[in-house]
Amino acid sequence: MRAFRIGGIGWHIVLALTVMGCASQRAEGPLFLSLGLSRGETASALRHYDFCAQVEAATDNEVYPQCDRPGTGYGDAWVIAHYRTGRLARIQRFERWTDETRATERWNQLVEKRSARQPVSQEARALISSRQAIPEGTKTWAAFQSGDDLVGVYLLEPVKADGPRILEEILAGP
Repeated sequence: MRAFRIGGIGWHIVLALTVMGCASQRAEGPLFLSLGLSRGETASALRHYDFCAQVEAATDNEVYPQCDRPGTGYGDAWVIAHYRTGRLARIQRFERWTDETRATERWNQLVEKRSARQPVSQEARALISSRQAIPEGTKTWAAFQSGDDLVGVYLLEPVKADGPRILEEILAGP
């Protein structure tokens, strides 16, 4: 029996490329997670965004590095999930970019994609500002309310040479 071919390429290769393309698109979008997830639910949800759990003992703050992806990238990303009593209480995605222009384009992309679901909110911005200090080196930022959660998306000037240029965080709302 011969395999079905599309233009000389096996259908399984086309399917694999399609799946990889979808995964990279998910990794490029904002994090749409709800707080309160268990560790297992958080790890599973983050896997859909191409962040992988580390094989280490569980702590209240767990780091999920970006999974290996095919192709070349210009940035590096990781997530820190903050747990309280075994439930997700806050989540932060950091992105390190070597090029300031690419970082600004990426920040605009995150804000635009999140704005398609929720409008930028001055009320959410005020709530976030009243609860915590804005990250050092923040050049600009946008805030959103997503259900009961608050979301901040920050464009940063790295404090250290290898520091992140983008922070996206989800924290408990009002």
